[in-house]
Amino acid sequence: MPGTDDDLREMLLVTFRDEADEHLSAITEELIALERGEGIDPDLAESVYRRTHSLKGAARAISLREIESVCQHLETALSAVRNGSFTPDAAGYDLFHRAVHLIRSILAGEKESPVAIIRELRAIKGEKPVIPEKRQAATPNRSEPPRLRETGTVRIANETLDRLITGSDELLTTRLSMGHRMRELDAMMIRFSLWQWTHVQVATDLRRIEELLRSDRDMIYEDWVALDRILKFQKKNREFIDSLRHDLTTHIQENARNLHILESSTQVIADTIHDAVLLPVSHILATFPGFIREVAGSSGKQVDFAVDGGEIEIDRRLLEALKDPLTHLIRNAIDHGIEHPGTRVSKGKSPKGRIHIRVVPLAGSRVGIDISDDGKGIDPGAIRRSAIEKGLLTEEEAHNLSDDESIRLVFRSGLSTSHDVTELSGRGLGLAIVEDAATRLGGDVTITSISGQNTCVRMYLPVRLSNFRGVVVSAGRRKYVIPMQQVRQVIRMKPGAEEVRIGDDLIRLIALERGLGVKLPPMKIDPNHPVPVVLLASGAGKLGIYVDEVIRVQEIVVRSLGSQLRHVRRIAGAGILDDGSVALVIDPLDLIISTLPRGEGRGGRLEPATGRVLVVEDSVTSREFLRAILEDAGYFVECAYDGADALQRLKQEEFDIVISDVDMPRVNGFALTEAIRSSSHLSSLPVVLVTSLDSPGDQEYGIHLGADAYIIKSMFEKDAFLRVVRDVSRHEA
Repeated sequence: MPGTDDDLREMLLVTFRDEADEHLSAITEELIALERGEGIDPDLAESVYRRTHSLKGAARAISLREIESVCQHLETALSAVRNGSFTPDAAGYDLFHRAVHLIRSILAGEKESPVAIIRELRAIKGEKPVIPEKRQAATPNRSEPPRLRETGTVRIANETLDRLITGSDELLTTRLSMGHRMRELDAMMIRFSLWQWTHVQVATDLRRIEELLRSDRDMIYEDWVALDRILKFQKKNREFIDSLRHDLTTHIQENARNLHILESSTQVIADTIHDAVLLPVSHILATFPGFIREVAGSSGKQVDFAVDGGEIEIDRRLLEALKDPLTHLIRNAIDHGIEHPGTRVSKGKSPKGRIHIRVVPLAGSRVGIDISDDGKGIDPGAIRRSAIEKGLLTEEEAHNLSDDESIRLVFRSGLSTSHDVTELSGRGLGLAIVEDAATRLGGDVTITSISGQNTCVRMYLPVRLSNFRGVVVSAGRRKYVIPMQQVRQVIRMKPGAEEVRIGDDLIRLIALERGLGVKLPPMKIDPNHPVPVVLLASGAGKLGIYVDEVIRVQEIVVRSLGSQLRHVRRIAGAGILDDGSVALVIDPLDLIISTLPRGEGRGGRLEPATGRVLVVEDSVTSREFLRAILEDAGYFVECAYDGADALQRLKQEEFDIVISDVDMPRVNGFALTEAIRSSSHLSSLPVVLVTSLDSPGDQEYGIHLGADAYIIKSMFEKDAFLRVVRDVSRHEA
């Protein structure tokens, strides 16, 4: 049968990927445990060796030669560890972790060459491995934890499967019952048709008797026959109505029972399916130990990582959305919180810092996720001083803030107490992206800190990401839904005002249609008639939106707009309302950000600039860093997460300049530049590459492909960067 072999291989590949995920996560944890221990634990060494051997065999079975080869050489090196002929140092363990990371990258579909790793693994012959002082540019970037691969499959436990089968059996029984009821209704319709035919015949007899009563003639034989038929019909009619009433009552009762069974069964099945896509939190934390080890090592710090409650299950979509916020929090903890070993010892602490993630179940199908570190904590005074310097607060406002209120300022975009921009933080993003992520998911975030001792960020989140409460509004003859999490208040006021003061906050006002970019014919507005204003708030700021009517609050199930409309701004999806109509779901965060005046809430800026900029960067931190700088300078900024996404956007929208990273998945910056220069309608579009690849060869190659400028991240300077962007834009203009 055509395609059978390909289908079988794809099925085996999906199974292998699930198995590989488990093996690689366990290997990472056991390697870290080996490194932490005093000497080589023979049981751990044996376990790591056996898991690598099993992974090699599975890869060989479906002809994944690259993974098989890496596992083969990793197994040989681990055999030396197991038999005691090789005791790895920090560089040796780093090599093992890089081999695991490479296997994950290959599984995720990235084009990574295993040659360099295999060469280093081969060098292990019972003595210290030869580890190059400087890694090749092709070595995977470990500043981000590797992404979990999407398999397109979900494992279902036997118990869960049994519940689904039971629920489906109930539905089948109900379907059979409803089929029987439909046949009974068909029989009732036949009886009704016969009654209707008899009624038509009797109607003729009734008219004959009415004419007889109006005339003076005597009754003849035909009149007696007509009267007899009328009397018989009346008798049968009474019997028919009694029978019909009985049948309808029975049907109503049976349908009510079936409806109850349907509601119960569908609810059970819906809950079971939602349970089936729940994953333990440890699923997204599997790659974090290696990531933390790498980042801490690069900053000269020592960090232990612990997780409690990793077995608690959360909706897989929610887990994926948590990956970037958790990564950001851990980078912040390493860079801002954990001190260097010498500093910690001088303070009476262990030279190793500790990052602890604790997951606890809460009431109302919610969970709390604590991300804590035992570092230097947050200095409220430094926060207040930074807020004053950046123009976020006046000296009087800062003086009136309590320490707890001051610490909360870290959620404000544009605030950072770090004077240096590093690879990890100090970019002025604060924790705004963390708070925005939590509120997007229907949760909240708090922070506590004891200066000199610790910091703890707690995220409160729902277990399932299936529905939410939304405010249904109408604007411009359309209905929209606004998530309740971002709605702070609804007021009524006369239209036309551009801002309103609520307490100490001066909030901008805008018509919802204008914020969405909807062009509608002008409507007559009574300036004396108050209209509803919905006040929104998120980490990005606050905004008031004029609407025509606030209709109601209801539960909404969000549906995706589909891949073709994934770039639609300010819209998160669509929802079905109570009346069956469809309403667009507003993305409050995007709406607030897109309507912010350029540079709002920031310090001084260079001369104003204009133009549409496409920032292409796979790192969320770097994306937001570049976005903040460019928007502060007056540019309108859109972002793409890699070169393939950028090319898709360039087909749909027009931009004045592209600013791109080089080292990205799928289509990298070099390939993106080459594609732009080879396109007939994009060839004149300016391209600036901003990358950590600093070799002269890389720079020459980038310029050779047609990049207008090549900026190295390690030498990045804000004003110089903006001058390059302006110069390139003017040159092309």
